[in-house]
Amino acid sequence: MKKNIAILVFFLLAYASPAFSNGITVQKVSLTDTNRVAKTVRIKFNISWENSWRDSINWDAAWIFIKYREPKDSVWRYRHMTLSPSGNDAGVGTASMKFAFPSDNKGAFYYRQSIGSGKVKMDSVKLSWNYGLDQVTSIDSVEIKVFATEMVYVPNGSFCIGDGNGTNRSSNSFQLKNAPNNFVSVTDKWSPLVSTYSGTNSNNANDDANLYNTGIRISGSDGLDITGDKVAEFPDFPTGYRSFYSMKYEVSQGQYADFLNTLSLRDTIGGYSYYDSTKMKKINNKYKTALQNLDPIFNMTPIDLQRHTIALDTLDGKYTVTRPDRAFAKGNSNFYAAYSDWAALRPMTELEYEKANRGPLPPTYKTFPSNYFPNNSDTTSAWSGFDYAWGNDTSLARASNMGMGSAYSVLQYSGIENGTEFFNNYNIYKRYINPIYGGGNMGPQNKTYSGGDGGDGPFRVGVFATDTSSRISSGATYYGIMDFSKNGSHMVIGIGGSITRTMSYKKHGDGLLNAYGNSDASEFFQQNNNGPLGGGSMYLYKSAAISERATYGNQFISFRSVRTAPSDN
Repeated sequence: MKKNIAILVFFLLAYASPAFSNGITVQKVSLTDTNRVAKTVRIKFNISWENSWRDSINWDAAWIFIKYREPKDSVWRYRHMTLSPSGNDAGVGTASMKFAFPSDNKGAFYYRQSIGSGKVKMDSVKLSWNYGLDQVTSIDSVEIKVFATEMVYVPNGSFCIGDGNGTNRSSNSFQLKNAPNNFVSVTDKWSPLVSTYSGTNSNNANDDANLYNTGIRISGSDGLDITGDKVAEFPDFPTGYRSFYSMKYEVSQGQYADFLNTLSLRDTIGGYSYYDSTKMKKINNKYKTALQNLDPIFNMTPIDLQRHTIALDTLDGKYTVTRPDRAFAKGNSNFYAAYSDWAALRPMTELEYEKANRGPLPPTYKTFPSNYFPNNSDTTSAWSGFDYAWGNDTSLARASNMGMGSAYSVLQYSGIENGTEFFNNYNIYKRYINPIYGGGNMGPQNKTYSGGDGGDGPFRVGVFATDTSSRISSGATYYGIMDFSKNGSHMVIGIGGSITRTMSYKKHGDGLLNAYGNSDASEFFQQNNNGPLGGGSMYLYKSAAISERATYGNQFISFRSVRTAPSDN
């Protein structure tokens, strides 16, 4: 019998050149070591990425997951593969690598076994699949797509939330209820009462009364205590104390296009079946709802795309993208939950966000001077800003280096935006410039970059990082995660709402969305018989300062997903 097995490779940060990027690639995918009696097979591939590291604190990794489709499946339905934790091979190449599998086996973390840095280039990596457990009777004509995205390990341990210095703090940030404007330490013990009350009626994070007024307690290992009795009502909430993996970059446009092209949708809803066709005109209108719910420009073509380059080819029913390395910045809560579910990850909580930024270090809040960009002062007290992702830097950002409206504030693109671009006049004194609004659409006095494609909107993820950049110049967090204080506003899960406090560090996406393209209602949050639990905001937005909390962001919204670290990590 003729066997026709289609192997497709998808790499979620697919840069054209490694010169100024850290992109990950997967190549030469094949099936090997098939055992038709045991219904097992191994997926073999090569994988590489730039600027990998492992040090005494943490490491980067690849999160590898695989989608597959049988001939009987509709064109839009790719199932999520359940891997086997045994029978795998870490391959041969530039480093000694290992796998770590989560308990649901929906993917695998792949990273260095020992301290080292540089390019990872590994051949003949093999992941084992017991396809019988996924209810696949035969792998003949099965289509496979391999995905990999860069992650960073955040180890377990204590950290701080809020940035108060005893006198001031950023907007709506966490504080000690009985010692206002002081930051909070999160350990494995119960914290003092934590609140966000500002002394006025301004509750811009829309926290419920428990957090805003009464105060709650946080234990890194025991969860959230809402009643103040040091007994957790929400013991599984991801407090950030336990180790987890975060995406190294926010989701890129290439990643989001891959997602749209491999929606793992259920075949029916309400008794309706959907056409197996690549032609959009032949797809049932109910089925199109999934795309309408996930594509930000499905029903319209705006005059200004704002550097959004994902487009639907309606004849082939496939999405294309011309700038795959650029951040996806048209996000919303539905996109965030659906993407996290599809990739077998979960959304990041605001406590994890602060941990991923500072690590174990305390915050370094300083007030901006009245003119923001001092012309004549060289003292670090004149400018250190709020608490940004790159930490307590001591180099001054002066008006002569970055003042708004001056020639020095304009970053110059090195050339065409093809995945290798960088800003050739960037230096450490210009680190506060976020080019997302810098295309000149708001007037020449606000222009912060020139060259490239032009326009206001997101830029290439990791654009400030090179193989010689420092934490400050690259904008990296304590753990080496990129772009937290730049590019679009980041969505995170807040703790000031009764819905979001039901989130569990044990629960991740299963790789399958419902027929409308949404994450299942109970995928990440608990429900009651009357629908979702109510009260408080579910999502908050982080735009620059680590601890600032708001229910709104700038007009460009990004996100990144996380996963609790496996027990055998």
